[in-house]
Amino acid sequence: MEVDLLRDTDSSTISGPWASLSYSGFRLIFLLSLFATTAQQMRQTQNLYQVYELSGSALQLGLTGLAQGIPIFALGLFAGTLADFLDRRKLLLITICGNCLVAVVQGILTLSGVIQVWHILVGTALTSGLNIVLNPTRMSLISRLVPRSHLTNAVSLNSSVSQSSFFFGPMAAGLTLAALSTGNAYLVNALFYIPALIAIMRLHPPAVTEVRERFSLVSILGGVKFLFSEPIVFAMVMLDFTIVGLGYYRPLLPIFAKDILNVGPTGYGMLSSAPAVGGVLGTLIILFCGDIERKGQLALWSFLSYALAVGVFAISTRMALSLVLLGVLGLANSLQAVMRQTSFHLLTPDNVRGRAFAVFNMFSQGANSVGAPEIGFVASILGAPGALVFGGVISAILTLGCWGMMPGLRNFGVDMRRR
Repeated sequence: MEVDLLRDTDSSTISGPWASLSYSGFRLIFLLSLFATTAQQMRQTQNLYQVYELSGSALQLGLTGLAQGIPIFALGLFAGTLADFLDRRKLLLITICGNCLVAVVQGILTLSGVIQVWHILVGTALTSGLNIVLNPTRMSLISRLVPRSHLTNAVSLNSSVSQSSFFFGPMAAGLTLAALSTGNAYLVNALFYIPALIAIMRLHPPAVTEVRERFSLVSILGGVKFLFSEPIVFAMVMLDFTIVGLGYYRPLLPIFAKDILNVGPTGYGMLSSAPAVGGVLGTLIILFCGDIERKGQLALWSFLSYALAVGVFAISTRMALSLVLLGVLGLANSLQAVMRQTSFHLLTPDNVRGRAFAVFNMFSQGANSVGAPEIGFVASILGAPGALVFGGVISAILTLGCWGMMPGLRNFGVDMRRR
C-alpha cells in the first residue's frame, strides 16, 4: 500500500542535510522533540539517581525500569488510538503539560522532604504513560508536514534529536544535580518543557481530509491489523524486535568491562557511550546522503551488520576493537531505524498512523525489555560471550532468510521510485 503524502513541488527538492527544517511545521515539531526528548532522558537520570540515593538498593533501581515498562505494553494500543481519533495537537499539549506537572510535583515533594521511592515509581509510570501517547502522536505528524521527497531527511533529523538526547539529557541531569539540590534539579527539568509548549501552540498541521472510521474496541487493534497486512512493515518490525532482543548487549557490558577487557569503571563508561557515537554518525550519513533509494537493502545490510558486529564483539579481548565494534552496532542500529521509520511513513495511511506508530514503539522499546532477561538467562548458561555469539548467529540467519525470501523487502524503495 502506498499512501498520499504532502505533494512534491519544484521547490521541494532536497538541498542539504537540513532541508526539512525549511518547512515551518516540521521546524516546530523538531524543536518540540529536541526539548521533550532531552527532558525525558534528563528526568530518567534524575529519577535513578534519587532512587539509589534514597534506598541504596539495586532492586529498587530495577523496579524503576519496571514502572517505566508496564505502561508501554498496558496502554500502547489505546494510546495509538487516541492519536488517530483525537486532535493530535491537543494531545501533544496535554502530554507535555502532564510531563511538566510530574516534574514540578517531584520537585516540590523533594524540597519539602517527604519524597519516597514509591513517589518516584508513580511519577515514572505516569511519565511513561504520557510519553506512550506523546511519541506516536508526534511521529504521526511528520509525514503531514514535509513532502514525500523529504521524508528520509525528516526522519533522520528526528532521529538525530533522539540520539543527541542520550548525550545532553544525562549531562544536563548530572550538572543540575551537582550544582543544585535534587528538588531544584527537578524544577529545572520542568523548565525544559516550556519551549516545547510554545512550539505546540504555534503548530498548525494540515487538516485531515480522510474519513475516519468510527471508534470501537475493534478499532483499537487497527495498528496491529495494519502491521500484519503490510509484509514489508511487519518484516522490519519483527527483525528489529528479534535482532535487537537477541543481541541486547547492554546488560552484559559490566561483565565485558570487568572480567574480559579488564578496563574498570572508566572503560565501562567508554563502552556504554560508543554505540551513541555510532548512532549519531549514522544519522549524519543519511542526512548528507539525502533520500536513500534502496531503503530495503540498506535496512537489511544494517540488520546483518548489527548481527555480525555483536558476534565479533563477543569474542573481542581488545578494548580498541571492542569500542569500534560497539560504534558499528550504534551505526547499524541508527541506519535501520531511520529506514524502518521512513517505511512506516510511506506505507501507513494517516487514519491509522497513530495506532501503527504505537505498535512500532511497543516493539522497538519492548525489544530491550524482552531482551534483557533473555540475554541474562542465556549468559548464565553459555557465559556472556556465548550468549552474544548465539544471538548474533540467530540474527544473521534470520536476516539472510528475509533477504532471500522477501524480494519486496529487498527492493523496497526501488519499486516505489519506479511507480
